[in-house]
Amino acid sequence: MPEVKRRIIEALKEHGPLTPEEIAEKIGYPKVSVIKGQLTRLKKEGKVVEEAGKYRLVEE
Repeated sequence: MPEVKRRIIEALKEHGPLTPEEIAEKIGYPKVSVIKGQLTRLKKEGKVVEEAGKYRLVEE
């Protein structure tokens, strides 16, 4: 799993629903476009859902 993807998952576990911009700030990653791309992948994998512009982990 790419490092950025892992850090996104950790941020969502720790902080709950976040926007891509908030995730970028929490993990200290400057490229929001990369965060958005990873969130799209996570969404396709069924690991996150988007609600009102915020992403959260899917409960297992």
